[in-house]
Amino acid sequence: MTIQSSNPFASRSTLEYELPPFALIKDEHYKEAFYAGCEEQLDQVAKIVGNTDAPTFENTIVEMEKSGGILTRMLMVFYNKSSSDTSDSLDAIEAEIAPKLAAHTDAIKLNPALWSRIKTIYQNKSSLNEEDAWLTEKYYKDFLHAGADLSQSARARVMEINEELSALETKFSQDLLADTNDLAIFVDTVSDLDGLSDGEIAAAKAAAQSRGKDDKWMVAMVNFTGNPVLSSLKNRKLREKIMKASLVKANQDNEKDTKPTLIKMVTLRAERSKLFGFKNHAEYVISAQTAGNATNVHAMMRQVAAPAVRNARAEGADIQRAIGDEFTLESWDWDFYTEKVRLEKYDLDTSKMRPYFELERVLHDGVFFAANKLFGITFKARPDLVTYH
Repeated sequence: MTIQSSNPFASRSTLEYELPPFALIKDEHYKEAFYAGCEEQLDQVAKIVGNTDAPTFENTIVEMEKSGGILTRMLMVFYNKSSSDTSDSLDAIEAEIAPKLAAHTDAIKLNPALWSRIKTIYQNKSSLNEEDAWLTEKYYKDFLHAGADLSQSARARVMEINEELSALETKFSQDLLADTNDLAIFVDTVSDLDGLSDGEIAAAKAAAQSRGKDDKWMVAMVNFTGNPVLSSLKNRKLREKIMKASLVKANQDNEKDTKPTLIKMVTLRAERSKLFGFKNHAEYVISAQTAGNATNVHAMMRQVAAPAVRNARAEGADIQRAIGDEFTLESWDWDFYTEKVRLEKYDLDTSKMRPYFELERVLHDGVFFAANKLFGITFKARPDLVTYH
C-alpha cells in the first residue's frame, strides 16, 4: 500500500525533537500509515534476509533497528492517543489493527531465515563491543521468547494464537473502559461532596457538564479498585455507592462483561505456554522477566504476604476503634478513617499537604525544580508546539 506524501506519518517530523505534527494528524491517517508501514517494514526485512553476505551486526541488527520507520511513528502516536484520549473512531481502528499488528510482528520474529542470521551473530557476539553485544543478545532473547526456535507447525499455531489473543485483549480493554465510563456516579447536590476540595468539586462539575448534565456533579470511576475521593468524602452512603460501583467494573453480566473474553484468553495462553514447554502462562511470561521463574516470585510473595496481612489487620483494628460502635468497618470507610487515625496517632494531617501535590505545582515546583538543581536543566513553555489535546 502506498502512503500519500500528505500523510503526517509518511516522513520524519521536522518539528523540534521530532515532535509529531499533531496539528496535521487526522483519524484517517492512522490506518493508511499502519498498512503502508507494515508493508514497508516487511520489504526491509526481506532485503535483510536476502542479503547473500554473511550475517553481521551491521547488515542485520543495525538494519533491523532502521526498519519500520512509518509504522513506528504511527504506533507511538496512535497508542498514546487511544489509551488516554480515545474516541469511537480510534476504538474501531484499534479493533481492526490489533490482530494485524500481532500477525505482522510474528511474521518478523518467526521468520526462520531472519532467526538464523540473528542466531549466527549471537553465537559470535564475543567479537562485538559491549553495546553491540547487548543489543544482539536482546534481539536473540526477544526472538527466542516469541517462538523463533519452535518447529514449523508450532510456529504456525503460535501465530494463530497471538492474532486471536491480540483481538481479545483489545476487546477486553475497550469493554472495561466502556463499563468504567458507564459506572460514573452523578450527584444532585454539592453538599453531598462535603470533604472534597474546591478543585475536586470543580472537576466533578466539569466532568458532569462534559456528559451533558449541567445541573449535576460527576464522580468518575478509575482504573484501579477504589477511588481517590474515598479518603476525604464525608457522605458514607455516597462512599459506599462509589466503592460498590468500582468493584463491579466489567463484571455485571451485560454486553460489556469481560468474563467470557477472559476465559478465552486464559485458554489460549495456556495452550501457547505448553507449545513453549512451560507448565502455564505465568512460567512463560516470567521466564523473560527479572524474576526468572515463578518459584522466585512465590518466595518473594511468601515473605511479603504474612506481614502485609498482619499490618492490615492492625490498621483495621485502629480504624474500628476510631469509628467506635456506630457501624462496622467496610471497604468504603478504610481510606476516610485512615486519615483520622493518622492524625490521631502521628499528628499528621495529609489534607494540609494536598495543595503541595496539585499536578502543576508538583511539575513546576517539584520535578522541574529538582532537575534544575541536580542537572542545571531549565524549562519553558512552548505554546507554539501543538499537542494532541
